[in-house]
Amino acid sequence: MDLSVEEIIDIHSHLGNILYPNGGKLICCKGLPDRSLFDTGFKFRNLFDAGFYAALFKYRHGGKQPNALVRAWGTWSNRNRNAVATLENMQKSLDASGVSKSVVLPIAPYVTFDDICDLGDERLICFTSADFDDDLDVIERKLDGHVSRGARGLKLHPIIQKVSLDDPKTYDVVEMFSKHNLPILFHSGVTTYYFGDEKKKERPENGGIVGARKLMAAFDNVNFIVGHAGGIGVDEVISTMAGYENAYVDTSFQSPEKISELINVFGSKRVLFASDWPYGDRKVSINIMKEACDGDYSVMRDVFNKNAKYLMRL
Repeated sequence: MDLSVEEIIDIHSHLGNILYPNGGKLICCKGLPDRSLFDTGFKFRNLFDAGFYAALFKYRHGGKQPNALVRAWGTWSNRNRNAVATLENMQKSLDASGVSKSVVLPIAPYVTFDDICDLGDERLICFTSADFDDDLDVIERKLDGHVSRGARGLKLHPIIQKVSLDDPKTYDVVEMFSKHNLPILFHSGVTTYYFGDEKKKERPENGGIVGARKLMAAFDNVNFIVGHAGGIGVDEVISTMAGYENAYVDTSFQSPEKISELINVFGSKRVLFASDWPYGDRKVSINIMKEACDGDYSVMRDVFNKNAKYLMRL
C-alpha cells in the first residue's frame, strides 16, 4: 500500500545557535557539516553522535530515562548539531526528506524572529518568540509586528529562557498573544543543554508538566502544542493532558508505540508530525510516524498536514 501523503509539515525545527547570544549569525554560514545524519548517509563522525544511534533504533526506547552518562552524551551530541543549524543544511534536509514545509522556532534572545524571517525559502514557516528581558509594552509591540509580518505562532522555551510556564511573565505574554488566535508551542520535558559553569544559563526543572497544565487551564481559549509530547515525560502527558481540549502534541523523539498511544488518547486531530531538526532526523521521523499510523491514510493526513494547517490558519 502507498503510505505517502501529498504534503508533510514539520511543526518543530530550529535555525541558528539557540544557546548563545547572536545565535542568528550562524544561519547564513556556508559549508558546515550536515548533522542530519540519516539525510546524508553514514559517516565516521556518526560513531560519536548519540542522535545517530537514536535514529538507528528509531527511538524505540522513547519515554525511558537514560542514565547520566547517556544523557551527557546526548547533550554533547545535540550541542554539535546546534552548532551547524544553518539555512543551507536545513534546505539539504528538506530536499532529502521530502518535507514540504517546516516551522522554524526562534528562542529569544539568542535567535529572534528577525533572524529567521525573509530568508527566501517559501518552505519555511516562522513562529515568533518573546524576549522576557523586555518591558511588557515592548514585547507586545514586537509580537504584534511579527504577526503582521507573517509569524504563525509563538514559541516558549521555559528551560533556555529560564521563565517557567506558570510564571506571571509567561501569563502576561500568553494573554497579549491570545488575540491573534494562533498556536503557542512550548518545550516540555526535563532536559539539559549546557555543561559545567554554564548550567546557570538554564532551568531544567521548568520542563516539567505541572506548570504546563496550569497554563492550559488558565487559557482555555488558546491552542497549545506540547513540544516533544513531554519528552521522557510522555506517559504523564498521555495520562493527564488529553482532557484539555486546547492541548495538542508534537511527536519529535517519540517511538512508534508512544505515538500510537498519543493518537489513541488525544485523537488524530490533536497530534502533529515533528522532527526537531537539527536534533532529530526527518527521514527517520517520517518513517516512525507512518508506522504509528498503521496504514491509515486519514490519520496520516491529519498528523502530517491538516492539523498544522488548522492551527496556523494556513
